[in-house]
Amino acid sequence: DLLLSQTKRCSDILKNLSKDQLKEDNFLSDIKIEELLGEIIRSFTEISEKKIFLSRIIFSVSMIAVMVTFILLRLVQLQIYDSDKYKLRSMNNTIRTHSLPATRGIIYDRNNHVLAENQPVFQLEMIPEQIEDVEQTLNHLIQLEVVDARKLDLIKDNVRKNYQFKSIVLNNRLTERQMAVFANNRAVFKGVDIKARLSRHYPKKEIVAHALGYVGIISSMDYSVFDPSIYTGQEQIGKTSIERDYERLLHGKPGNEKVLVNVRGRVMESLGKKPFAPGSNLILTIDTKLQEIAYEAMKDKKGAVVGIDPSNGEILILVSTPSYDPNFLSRGMTRSEYKVFETNKDKPLFNRAIAGQYPPGSVIKPMLALAGLHMGFIDPTKYEPCDGAFLLPNYSRPFRDWRMHGPVNLKEAIQASCDVYFYKTAVKMGINNMSDFLSKFNLGTTTQIDIGNEKAGVVPNPSWKKNNFKSKENQSWYKGETVIAGIGQGYMLTTPLQLAFATSMIANKGKSYKPHLVKGITDSGLNKTEYIEPVMVNYLDDIDLKHWEIIHKGMKAVVNQKGGTAYGMFDNNYPLAGKTGSSQIYSIEKTTGDNVPEEFLDHGLFIGFAPPDNPKIALAIIVENGISGRTAA
Repeated sequence: DLLLSQTKRCSDILKNLSKDQLKEDNFLSDIKIEELLGEIIRSFTEISEKKIFLSRIIFSVSMIAVMVTFILLRLVQLQIYDSDKYKLRSMNNTIRTHSLPATRGIIYDRNNHVLAENQPVFQLEMIPEQIEDVEQTLNHLIQLEVVDARKLDLIKDNVRKNYQFKSIVLNNRLTERQMAVFANNRAVFKGVDIKARLSRHYPKKEIVAHALGYVGIISSMDYSVFDPSIYTGQEQIGKTSIERDYERLLHGKPGNEKVLVNVRGRVMESLGKKPFAPGSNLILTIDTKLQEIAYEAMKDKKGAVVGIDPSNGEILILVSTPSYDPNFLSRGMTRSEYKVFETNKDKPLFNRAIAGQYPPGSVIKPMLALAGLHMGFIDPTKYEPCDGAFLLPNYSRPFRDWRMHGPVNLKEAIQASCDVYFYKTAVKMGINNMSDFLSKFNLGTTTQIDIGNEKAGVVPNPSWKKNNFKSKENQSWYKGETVIAGIGQGYMLTTPLQLAFATSMIANKGKSYKPHLVKGITDSGLNKTEYIEPVMVNYLDDIDLKHWEIIHKGMKAVVNQKGGTAYGMFDNNYPLAGKTGSSQIYSIEKTTGDNVPEEFLDHGLFIGFAPPDNPKIALAIIVENGISGRTAA
């Protein structure tokens, strides 16, 4: 439009000029025309340039606006929506916090001999959150033979159920070769590293295994029992006995360390530590020398030995055989290895001392004799005939004795272990009186020892039978069952620990203390030991002293007088009172004749206390399939 208006103006000027003026002023007219044309061209050029400049400005501003908008949106995403993710990634690439597992408490015997200690080992650990492909990493480590392929399922289970950013132990005892192989390939395993740790070691091996228990790698089940916040995933945890039941004291509290790492995960420097609190040390009541003697005597047999100090309930001996080496278990086993161990027919993991339930046999006789005296069913001066068998009225089958004893009084009945005498006593007392009195010796219930998995045993009576059998015929109590209960047979079951505890009550003439394995607890931080006070258990405080004396005389005669079932097994006038026993586990038909399988043979038992006048130890011994308490136990 401007170009047209300027052209029109030029045309109008030319029309108004005369010919003379054009002639006279031709040069000037040419100049004016040129100027006018130049002005037209300049106006057109300026307009075009303005339009081009304006369009470029608009494009540039639009592009800048788009870019700024994109940057702002990205900042919102990074700083608001993904802030935690990138903050964590940033921290992982620069500063990391390593957990410092606490040192496990040491376990000593009563004489300060070390029973469980810690030894340095190198183990391979992995933090799953720092690994892109966990399964690929594990397979690569298996190919390099630094991780056992048989443990893969267990490792994966721990990865799934473990708490975030806690180390998973892949191999808790690396060999020198495995450490060298991993070191050569360290760069490709981000999130996996070798750590120096402390591993449990048991210097006495099998000798104290069932008293101490053992430790192992933390499992998902352990995390459901104990507080996960105090575990780093790198340490071992108690699995059985003292190690398990005193886990909270032995474990301690972990610390942590902040370290600066490079992009490959290698530690550059430490930025500060919070130290761990070591676990408490335990002092046990066990006497290692006595334990060793008992184990040496029993190591080729199946059975148990329990020895208690009657004056305070401290357990001096707790042996169960066959035993196992807890070092082997603490190093870690695959599920298949453990299955073979667990299914061993001799059951080396089974703690017979506290969980083995056996018919007590004749070792129950001193307790039933005391019951008969206390209730007035026995006259200690009266002699009862024994012709080798006892018959119940209207009962055709005789209850046999192991030999014919002739007339015996109570003391002699204990001394010679006369079954007929106690058959008659049982019938006089009745099963309910027997059951009630034996319960006062803590039979039929746990002793509440300070380790778990103790069994209660059985002291039978009509109400027990009614509650434990389904058919009405089996729920009835028969007189013959009362008779055999008089010699510790039938349904009656006891543990070696219960028998040792009952023997300590006989030794102390009624006074007794709750059995316990821990003598003292030492706080590692304060270096202060707190000793466990004995807990008195007095169920038999109303027994006449002269009745106790008769029982003691009978048990001394077992060992030191001719005709005693243990006479000749010890030196003359040996300071020991005791009682032998054998418990039948199969019918006589199966246990007589040639080539009787060992598992059909009777168990051999012995209880005793020494010295009789001032008892320092009460013992219960059982030898499975040992036939006789005299020769085996």
